[in-house]
Amino acid sequence: MREGEINITRLARESHVNYKKLEKALETLERKNIIEIYEGDKTKLIRINYSNPKVIILKNLFDELESI
Repeated sequence: MREGEINITRLARESHVNYKKLEKALETLERKNIIEIYEGDKTKLIRINYSNPKVIILKNLFDELESI
């Protein structure tokens, strides 16, 4: 959420998750309308789908947890 958008390769590297496993998980999140995956210049980019009300609820929860 902090990044705004990130490419899958960077996310895999920073999270230490296998690229293929991460890609599968991200496809599930995309089907559930939690994230959007789109083509950048040379790679796929991911961003949170803030038009989904469930995402807004999660964001508010994370914001509250950070303030504790």
